[in-house]
Amino acid sequence: MTRFFAMLLVAAALAFAADPTEGVREAAQGWRQGAIKQDEVALKRFLADDLVYTHGNGKRQSKSEYIAAVTKGPASYESFKESGLNIRLYGKVAVLTGLVDVKMVNAEPYRVRTLEVYVEHNGQWQLAQKESVRISR
Repeated sequence: MTRFFAMLLVAAALAFAADPTEGVREAAQGWRQGAIKQDEVALKRFLADDLVYTHGNGKRQSKSEYIAAVTKGPASYESFKESGLNIRLYGKVAVLTGLVDVKMVNAEPYRVRTLEVYVEHNGQWQLAQKESVRISR
């Protein structure tokens, strides 16, 4: 009987396990907030080592280039406002698509359509590829 309850407890725990898309959302919010706050530790946590980050203007950066650009000097980003996000899971890979309104410090806001690829590494989701295209509001 005790074995039955133990199996039932394990089954219930698995049924209530965290939705993997929440981990992807956390990673997306984590690196964005890290960029706003110029938080190098957060960026290192939420960005994959082999990151390729392509901005809306076509500029490409590696993880170290992006972190250096965001954390050195005065703040660049003021806010990110996401809308219409969709996350699709493919095992340990997730694809996030949607719109992001970007507000840079002392600049007019703009909107991008984003495509972000996240990978799960040791239980932590990290941004591995980002492509943005500027669009009209």
